[in-house]
Amino acid sequence: MGGRARAVRRAAGLTAAACVLCGCGSTPGSSPPSEDGSRPALVLTPAQESAVAALTAPESARRGDPLALLDSVADLVGATLACDEVAEHLDVPVPSFPTLQERGFTPVCGSSEGAAVFEHPVPSAADPPAPSADPAADVHGVNVAYLPPGVDADGTPFDEARREGLVWMTILYGGDTAQPPTAAATSEPSRSDFTTLQWRSGTVLGVQYGDSGDTRLAWRSTAADHVFDVSVNTSGDPVAGVALLADGVDLPT
Repeated sequence: MGGRARAVRRAAGLTAAACVLCGCGSTPGSSPPSEDGSRPALVLTPAQESAVAALTAPESARRGDPLALLDSVADLVGATLACDEVAEHLDVPVPSFPTLQERGFTPVCGSSEGAAVFEHPVPSAADPPAPSADPAADVHGVNVAYLPPGVDADGTPFDEARREGLVWMTILYGGDTAQPPTAAATSEPSRSDFTTLQWRSGTVLGVQYGDSGDTRLAWRSTAADHVFDVSVNTSGDPVAGVALLADGVDLPT
């Protein structure tokens, strides 16, 4: 299981990497503009829609697939946790997607740490812990898998679940996530598989077409006086992934 755990940690780490690429998020301690619940949190301009549609998957595996070691959905989710307990621990609701609900998808929450994740409080954005010598130290997280009909968290092979349209979210907190984000580099090279958008709150959102044909959407959020690194993986192209995200409810943006 050590290799699988490393695969999950490496996949989760790509969230922070995407945030570095796009300079995700507001400064911890700042309050993003409040959003009208009746208005969508993500609205694309025609130019942004074109940029998303133009994304292409890399022709060759640049990093390899960090999830290739996973055998089942359970390896991705970790030990199953009650979603209401996860929401209480994070102090934010577990996000939902009406489009997936209409298609019969069901959410399953978990963590590679199991119930031990509840022993690690989510730091305050206004009073973050002192930076650690190890940037990855004290980072904890939960996973939410949105299972297509017929997919079982314990028994369905991971690749099969992806083919059926599996969607999964990772929410990380603590460690360097709690620290103020650094300014984005101004000379990032143009990439055909990556672009950035913005939530209505102003938070930057990275969209990446993955080597495996999946789409990863990642951002850093300040919500409920906490800072989170959030990623959503969809089993499909970026246009569909962004459309799903725009449909999300209770996303910490």
